[in-house]
Amino acid sequence: MGISRRGILTLGLGMLLPLRAMAEPVSQGPISQGKDVLDALSLAPWIADGAESRRHAYVVFAPWCPVCKILFQRTRGARDGVQLRWVAGGSRDDRSTNQNLNVVSNRSLDMLTRIFLEPGAEIADLQKNTQALLTLVRSEGAIKTVAPKINLTGYPTLIFADRGGRVQAIAGVPHDLDALFAQVGSA
Repeated sequence: MGISRRGILTLGLGMLLPLRAMAEPVSQGPISQGKDVLDALSLAPWIADGAESRRHAYVVFAPWCPVCKILFQRTRGARDGVQLRWVAGGSRDDRSTNQNLNVVSNRSLDMLTRIFLEPGAEIADLQKNTQALLTLVRSEGAIKTVAPKINLTGYPTLIFADRGGRVQAIAGVPHDLDALFAQVGSA
């Protein structure tokens, strides 16, 4: 069964959200209300960044987003035992779609690093790879599912359960990442 690129895009790969340069909380609520958000993101094909941990934060990103690149660069250091789980979204053209396809099909931090730090580097053309396309649909579908529940307004958005059991969603790059990571609780 062949699925055309247009068919996949029709399923939701064209999601574009406005960019926020400064970090700001976009949503917070008790984990009982946000459990479906965390569950949906846990099923997305996320890329692990850091050692496996019960303390983790999902990062919804777009490969073309300069603020996402800044967040990626700033999170290369210690994260207080928090694992970041990068969730690909924001496919807006053939290049970004192919970058996302490579990220979700490999689920590799090395590929994510390459996308952010070497954006012009050659990568495999996976736009006709049905498995990669379906995996990207799962990723973007999870984002579309959670977007209205957390008022997702831009890339990047960090989503996590805090130590008080509330689901937090923060758009942009927080000024004090250490303080943010200290807030992340066990999910």
